[in-house]
Amino acid sequence: MDSAVRVARTPRWGITDAAVGTVAATILVLLLSAAALRGWPQDPRLSEVLSYLVVWVPLLGTVLIASWWRGAKSLVTDFGFAFHPLDLLWGLTVGVLARLLAGILEIAGYGRLGSAGATFGEPVRDLWWVFAALLAPVLIGPVIEELFFRGLLARAVAGSARSNGGSRRTATALAIVVSGLVFALVHILTVSTPTAAMVIGLSTFIFGAAAAALSQLTGRLGGASVAHITFNALVVVPALMG
Repeated sequence: MDSAVRVARTPRWGITDAAVGTVAATILVLLLSAAALRGWPQDPRLSEVLSYLVVWVPLLGTVLIASWWRGAKSLVTDFGFAFHPLDLLWGLTVGVLARLLAGILEIAGYGRLGSAGATFGEPVRDLWWVFAALLAPVLIGPVIEELFFRGLLARAVAGSARSNGGSRRTATALAIVVSGLVFALVHILTVSTPTAAMVIGLSTFIFGAAAAALSQLTGRLGGASVAHITFNALVVVPALMG
């Protein structure tokens, strides 16, 4: 493990902070979903921006508050937000394998590959298209989500388990399972059918658990972030080319 990501002192953030971020994101997502059913907002661009912000703001806000007010004021020290060249190899491997498993689940659930993926209209390829179709789902979203789910949440669960007498192995296992479960639950909040909930829920749990295992193993978020970017890109890029 890199010395840069070793925690220099016991942080004051933990399970409560992770719970606050999760609940806040859940409430905002459900409120936006309810508003959409009533026809607001009518501007599709505003709707898309809000769909990202209701997740990004509470998750990233919780991470920043936890680090700056209750931690070491360093995303590297608090959450392992660091990258090593080996993380590229690990991340690509985990991302591709998780996407292959997700594809198998899609075929089993929908009868065809990719029906759980993103769909896009006629590409305009302006700055908005670059943000909405590429930057937001492939780069910005994965980094923010890894900071929260594998940085704050997984570390909080592991730390809580250790402080309550659990072994390192038990703490790591709990961090992996809880991170994967919460990650999956957040992704099925607005899913409309049981089949989609099953497919998306299992797919995101598998990926979330794998990313958590990778981050726990290396002590960094670099590999998990690369894996998340790869996992999302393998949905978005084929959809854009289709």
